[in-house]
Amino acid sequence: MQTMATVSQVLKETQETAPVGWVVSYEYPDQIGVNHPTFTNDEFIFFGDINGDFSFNDSFSKGVCGYMANLTDPKEIAASFWKQLAYFYPELLKGE
Repeated sequence: MQTMATVSQVLKETQETAPVGWVVSYEYPDQIGVNHPTFTNDEFIFFGDINGDFSFNDSFSKGVCGYMANLTDPKEIAASFWKQLAYFYPELLKGE
């Protein structure tokens, strides 16, 4: 059985693979914040370990959400995050 990645491991991978313009930061309590300069206040993304699987949603529940069921590797989790986020923001993640 593989060990679940920590938030700090996924944070590092998400920062390293962030497309140009995206800002990835640590957010209390043990969450990852993802932002883009073109976002309004209700588009800030929270990303983290929720009950043993990583998932994400926007701060004001505008329908931006995704889930990384059964992924434990930080690189796979970060890659899945960016791929899923491209669905919601295709114009900001072209070619990703």
